[in-house]
Amino acid sequence: MTDTPPEGFQPFALGDGYIGHNGPFYWRQDSDGRAEFGFLSDSRHGNPNGVLHGGAILAFLDTILGFAVVLEAQRRCATVSFDSRFVGTVAPGAWITGRTTIRKVSRSLAFVDGEALADDKLLVTASAVFRVFEA
Repeated sequence: MTDTPPEGFQPFALGDGYIGHNGPFYWRQDSDGRAEFGFLSDSRHGNPNGVLHGGAILAFLDTILGFAVVLEAQRRCATVSFDSRFVGTVAPGAWITGRTTIRKVSRSLAFVDGEALADDKLLVTASAVFRVFEA
């Protein structure tokens, strides 16, 4: 269990609303210039089974997938569809890492994949489509 984010992570500029309640969420650029994401899970994120609630992880993934689209397209976006697969669990208190892969960005749509992990343990994979708005 950790109580601080790993070195180089900075909080999202946006901390209001649901992101503020569920987060804070963090991000940094890795040595290849790709964005990495994370959040410190705690008891708020747990479920009655003693593991992270799937909704907490999905909210994190939806947020970081959209953030990746904004970084790539330099325009705002909104989720159109979001598909997920739960493959692992972890107890609250873990640092959760998120990775994203932009598949395609067109004039009006973006296709992006992501995954959430605790250490090297895969928790959730996701694929999403985002509506990209005009500048």
